[in-house]
Amino acid sequence: MMRSYRESFPAGDGRRGLTQEALLERMGSVDSDYAERYSHATVSRWESGVTRPTLQRLRVFGKALNLSQVEIAGLILLAGFAIDFQTAMRYVTDSGDGEATDHRVAPDRKFAFGIPDRVRESSFLAIAIRFWFLRILPLGICIIGGYVFSLYGWNNDWMPTAYVAFATSLVLAQGFLLPDRAAGIREFFWVSLFFLLTTPLLQFAPIRMDHYNFYRIGDFAGTQIPYMLALLANLVIASTAGLMFQLLWRQHAGGAWSSSPLRRAAWAVLPPVFFVHTAIVVITNISVSIQMAVLLPVTGAIFTALLVLRDPDFNPSERDRLYLLSTVSVAAMLSTTVGLAAILLIYSSPDLPSVLPDHNLLRSWEIDFAQLGFTRSEALDRINVGYVWHAMWVFVYMFFILGIRLIIAIYRINGGRQH
Repeated sequence: MMRSYRESFPAGDGRRGLTQEALLERMGSVDSDYAERYSHATVSRWESGVTRPTLQRLRVFGKALNLSQVEIAGLILLAGFAIDFQTAMRYVTDSGDGEATDHRVAPDRKFAFGIPDRVRESSFLAIAIRFWFLRILPLGICIIGGYVFSLYGWNNDWMPTAYVAFATSLVLAQGFLLPDRAAGIREFFWVSLFFLLTTPLLQFAPIRMDHYNFYRIGDFAGTQIPYMLALLANLVIASTAGLMFQLLWRQHAGGAWSSSPLRRAAWAVLPPVFFVHTAIVVITNISVSIQMAVLLPVTGAIFTALLVLRDPDFNPSERDRLYLLSTVSVAAMLSTTVGLAAILLIYSSPDLPSVLPDHNLLRSWEIDFAQLGFTRSEALDRINVGYVWHAMWVFVYMFFILGIRLIIAIYRINGGRQH
């Protein structure tokens, strides 16, 4: 259809048709990007179907060739950006007044990161209330309920690890097995943050302490209460970041603030990740802060990439898709090798990790090892073993959940869906 419109365009002097360069020149007069970034080879890919169209491209194309609103809406409908002609017309007109909208109008529900119109149009307060009361509150009750095990004398050395595994399994099960599909990847985002925030508890469980230092409160040391409080804190931090993610996505997904898919995705992901790391830096010790300084940026980059891949304005050619797929696959293999080597190196080093939970950003204190029944050296040895458990679970999640999810998302775009 785009080629037909180009070849039938009245060029003057009784002649019809535009060259691909002339089409780009006319589109460049509407949007300067088309005069600076594209060539006739790009137009060939549009017209052959190698590169899929976008809403922005179809609107600029229609305006450049003086197409009517009905014709532009027809192109949008044929491209699959609308479920009916009335919806397509809404993407062409502004409030029905017949004036063409700019290229930043929100995409339809099929392409808006999987979020239906009815959800995107809901008030954020309603979404937040539904999220907190139907998803977070039940999880919080289950985490508190898990404490009853200690009332029956289950205070063995393995109990902290079992309690952490129990709570983490509940959160992951809700996020993966019973997700709120109307919320898009918000569930995947906040559940992943909860997992990363919770695994450091495994590092300090062998000495019956937590990295948030709740064991310092009253007579909580040696009980399961510090782990319960730490899990609840992780639930609050991760879910708050999830709501921030959804709020920022609602503001940026339609391009209202930015026309770049990468900038839209970054604005939705990076502020919540920064919020999480800021909270961690303040309330935990330096070793966990350093670990999160590596893990959270990587997680943020992966989720930014996932949002870009879902963006309707990101439509790479088959060649670009295969390049992305091979690049990410090689990067995954390299990072896997480096990650495993780092874990083994730290475990085999006698002085690493050598940070006890005896400080945070605000203050520090002394640990009474005599009361604990083991020496400082024994405590560090136990932390070293706990670190391996913590690191291995993080490695498994980062590679097999986040990394594989990203590779699958790249495979599915364009040609991947057709094969």
